[in-house]
Amino acid sequence: MEQARDWSGGTLPTSRAEIEQARHGGFKSFFESRHSIRQFSGGVVAPDDLRRAVETAQKTPSVCNRQSWQVHAFSQPEQMARLLQIQSGSRGFGEQASAVLVVTSDLRSFLGVAERYQAWIDGGMFAMSLCLALHDLGYGSCCLNWSKEPDADKALRAAAGIEPYQQIIMLLAVGTLPEQFSVARSYRPPVDQVLVLH
Repeated sequence: MEQARDWSGGTLPTSRAEIEQARHGGFKSFFESRHSIRQFSGGVVAPDDLRRAVETAQKTPSVCNRQSWQVHAFSQPEQMARLLQIQSGSRGFGEQASAVLVVTSDLRSFLGVAERYQAWIDGGMFAMSLCLALHDLGYGSCCLNWSKEPDADKALRAAAGIEPYQQIIMLLAVGTLPEQFSVARSYRPPVDQVLVLH
């Protein structure tokens, strides 16, 4: 019998100092301290830090170790505004980001119809690794959905200079953390509803 769910949501107040402390408390603490950030302080995301984050994320597993991912990084306000306008799911916070990343997978890495979903799988895993790598460096990020119709896909490719063989997986808004901010409080089902032991 399914248990009653507590769907209560809202936001939780936190601080840069709290997250910094939690990041250094072991893996579970590190992982649980990563949130989707929708409030940024406007500081610069250093290109060298982006390189370090991508380098760390490259350890992500992929089918037959093909490593199909690519990251397109944008930090010019006009470019970022255009990409976020096409994505259209970051109103109210996207303009605070210091960088917008577009994660793609190279479709030429996959073989035949049996691997038709592999770009999404590998690209999604890489994007999560990238979020954690950015978190490790003290930056906040928010995954921005890319479930779009063909016209929007073409518009983003044109605006970002992305080749047709690159499957767009998602966008990431990235920025520096303010001293005080709020994060979303989301329902998590009990582990016994998620884990099925056979």
